[in-house]
Amino acid sequence: MKEKRKITILSATMGLCCALSVPAVVLAAETLSSAQKAEVQEMIGAYLKENPEVVIEAIQAWRKQQDAAEAAITRKAIAELMAEAADTKSPVWGNPEGNTIVVEFFDYNCPYCKKVFPSMEKLIAEDGDIKIVMKELPVLGPDSEYAAKAALAAQMQGKYDQFHARMMNQGGRLSREGVLAAAKAVDLDLDQLQKDMESPEVQQELARSSAWAQRLGVNGTPAFVIGEELIPGAIDGQRMKQYVELARKKKQQ
Repeated sequence: MKEKRKITILSATMGLCCALSVPAVVLAAETLSSAQKAEVQEMIGAYLKENPEVVIEAIQAWRKQQDAAEAAITRKAIAELMAEAADTKSPVWGNPEGNTIVVEFFDYNCPYCKKVFPSMEKLIAEDGDIKIVMKELPVLGPDSEYAAKAALAAQMQGKYDQFHARMMNQGGRLSREGVLAAAKAVDLDLDQLQKDMESPEVQQELARSSAWAQRLGVNGTPAFVIGEELIPGAIDGQRMKQYVELARKKKQQ
């Protein structure tokens, strides 16, 4: 009886799919009349009411498929980002020739980014093979964008590291005045800095960082890419070291 019921449901489903314009070659079913369509729909509706777990299982299966597809897209984006990072135009902190690459997305007005900064400094000091690619992602308003532009302009004067450290160590929210004060403190040419801030090179770098963030699904700071891993949010120095070691092990495999 159950098997007969199952066959009936399968037949009804095939008929409904055919009525919804799914190719008959695939389903091997004849087009149904309006009355037959209504009967099949009623039958399927009744079956689903009697067996709601079927709907839940279908949704769970769909979610698994979506998660797998999204994970594949993210893996592809990470691989392409790391390939770009090997020969990047973005600012680099640490060893420019380092074999282990860490990509950081950050905002100068993000308190969590500032909290992570000492751990990043320590990692660079203790590990001479670390190359940190800096991706300016000013998501916290106009002042953050101004700071990001200033940092990229400081790179043109060869003082990105000093300027970056000065702004990261500055307490509270950075205003435009605070950014210029930091620039002055590290002996940047302010006139040249403000001119370079509006240069095509700076605009293009910000656009590239934003595009990478969108591809990776990064919508907040900080976020890190280490090896094959995307790590959203702040992490402490110990966890960062663990991710670095994992990336090295995978690279050797």
